[in-house]
Amino acid sequence: MLKIGLAGGSCSGKGTVSSLLSQAGIPSFDCDAVYHDLISRDGPLTREIVAAFGENVRSRDGGIDRRALADVVFHDREKLAELNAITHKEIISVLGDWEKRAEKQGITAIVVDAPLLFESGFDRACDMTVAVTAPTELRIERIVSRDGITREEAADRIAAQISDEELSRRADVVITNGEDLTHLYNEVGRILSIINERRTKQ
Repeated sequence: MLKIGLAGGSCSGKGTVSSLLSQAGIPSFDCDAVYHDLISRDGPLTREIVAAFGENVRSRDGGIDRRALADVVFHDREKLAELNAITHKEIISVLGDWEKRAEKQGITAIVVDAPLLFESGFDRACDMTVAVTAPTELRIERIVSRDGITREEAADRIAAQISDEELSRRADVVITNGEDLTHLYNEVGRILSIINERRTKQ
């Protein structure tokens, strides 16, 4: 089974690319969605995060207050690295179970949609890696519109993540998402051609 690692910073358009690949028959494992599900309620991951960062990051319903947690980690690289280390092992466990189910279904290629693909070292477990990039100003506008935060907070969030330059250097293939949807569709088509070529060689 061909494993494609998909990376990209906040509001780069990575989720759209993942969705388009899924529509083309390549199912995607969304690491962010799994993470958000795990911290939406009280559980082992939530308790470990609270133990590391304090009760103030716990929400009223027993899960994690994502905004409060972001205020703590996005201004401190060491704390962000600590959070990533805590969450990574939990997500990898869920991913392993998902991969086994996909294999049993005869699926020959999957996408692992992972914002921290390279930082976590998971890229080494992939057969190919794809990075989605977009202009910083456009990403800031998207984050402000989506999350209702200030431009400064959005810029801080981007600064805390791996840069597009580093992503482009480390990925096997790069998708640029700074133009219209037609351009993005063409980029995804290009990736699909590469995937299909590699899949037939397995």
